[in-house]
Amino acid sequence: MATQPPPPPPPPPPAEGGVSSESRMFGLIAWILGIVGAIIALLLKPNDRFVKFHATQSLVFSIGLIVVYIIFIALAHIPYIGLLFGILSPLIWLLGIVVAIVGAIKAYQGEWFKVPLVYDIASKLGI
Repeated sequence: MATQPPPPPPPPPPAEGGVSSESRMFGLIAWILGIVGAIIALLLKPNDRFVKFHATQSLVFSIGLIVVYIIFIALAHIPYIGLLFGILSPLIWLLGIVVAIVGAIKAYQGEWFKVPLVYDIASKLGI
């Protein structure tokens, strides 16, 4: 008699708070890929509250970061104050990288992480 292989293991349970691993992965993608990742996540998972929560925040944050960076670059060309804005411009991108990494980690952990200021704007948009 041949032995039968053991049955496959059950799927892993959702993370704390009932967030599936697929939702957590789309949240991570939204933060890591910025505007493109947020749009992809919103298009592929339009009815997932967790994905929508993180993708909307990532989208608002990414667009806001670009706008602030453009303003800083424009101000960097003004005599006297330009040096200050020229020095601060790279710090804007550093801040963006840090927030994106934290957002990605929190999304992957299944946490409903609210970025200050960004969450308020994103929730008003109701995307």
